[in-house]
Amino acid sequence: MVYTLTLNPSLDYVMYPSSFPKKGGTNRSEREELRAGGKGINVSVVLKNLGVPTRTLGFIAGNTGDEIEGALRAEGLRTGFIMLPFRNGMSRINVKIRVPYDDGREGFEETELNAAGPLVEDGSVNELCEKLEKCSSGDILVLAGSMPSRAPEDMLDRILSSVPEGVKIVVDMTGDRLKKALGYKPFLIKPNLEELCQAAGRELGSTDEIISEARKLKEAGAENVIVSMGGDGAILIDKTGEVHTAKAPKGKALGAFGAGDSMTAGFIKGFLDEKDYGYALKLGIAAGSAAVFRGKLPDYDEIMRVLDEV
Repeated sequence: MVYTLTLNPSLDYVMYPSSFPKKGGTNRSEREELRAGGKGINVSVVLKNLGVPTRTLGFIAGNTGDEIEGALRAEGLRTGFIMLPFRNGMSRINVKIRVPYDDGREGFEETELNAAGPLVEDGSVNELCEKLEKCSSGDILVLAGSMPSRAPEDMLDRILSSVPEGVKIVVDMTGDRLKKALGYKPFLIKPNLEELCQAAGRELGSTDEIISEARKLKEAGAENVIVSMGGDGAILIDKTGEVHTAKAPKGKALGAFGAGDSMTAGFIKGFLDEKDYGYALKLGIAAGSAAVFRGKLPDYDEIMRVLDEV
């Protein structure tokens, strides 16, 4: 079983005005979408599309929390969220404004306004940890996305230390949270090139420099390190230390929403099917590229079509 953990999920309210809103006055959208949001949730959706059993975990609160869970169940996803007390607030609503590119390109430029989210208290963290303790050796746990702004400082340590031995942990986080997670020997981390440069404290101008910095993250604890580089593809340093590279296929980019999460899902699917890191990387790039070409989370057929081009 693959579990995904989204600690601060949201309802994403996506608006499509014809031009970027003007400050003050009234602006109007031409159409809207409402969807459950969060990086772990996105991974679960794409895994489900690829035929991989998954269960979404995390914290929800209030009426918006009920809506998040209902939306996911309507899509056929299994859930195991912790419902926070009513006094702690509600799950966040994030507003996404998608405006057509003004240079003639297809697709949309997205501007986000993300909320803070509810208060998470010690008792709720303990409840989540009890769920994680029931994971079995061979399961995969994906920990992705932002942390609640109001939560115990030691929450991440408590969560990671509750995961039983033999569970493969996939971490898609940045900064200090990634550094902390490295101490728990994650199966996979997936920084993008910008995040790797931030970790290195300098620009990385060559493939050799990128590989060298990725190896440092591996030496710090990660079994496998993928560095995603957008249209330039990705580099993987696998468990054995072997370097794999794959180029991204060419196509019309309609938006980057969920591309990194789709790559994570594709890699997991590829690894589960073949136990081959090179193939897993290619399927990850195919899934991420399919998301870019669609502007949304991709389905099975879209990913398989792109895989032939990787």
